[in-house]
Amino acid sequence: MTKYTLDRIDDGFYVFLKRDDESDQLIIPLEEVKVNLNEGDIVEIEKNEAGYQFHVLIEETDDMKEKVSNLLEKLKNKK
Repeated sequence: MTKYTLDRIDDGFYVFLKRDDESDQLIIPLEEVKVNLNEGDIVEIEKNEAGYQFHVLIEETDDMKEKVSNLLEKLKNKK
């Protein structure tokens, strides 16, 4: 399974960015995703005969959101 971050939902598609190379996108139609995802979620995705399998990495997502929040707070306090 490969790790991706859900970058955005755009015109009926989920747009995922590969974790180790954000220039590599995976675009999947909304109807092919059977799990509830939010922008910023980190997921492992595997493609098989039946379609795509998703595993939401809750702990990694929460860690990344906390890091981003801390960076934003530091930027606000620099003013």
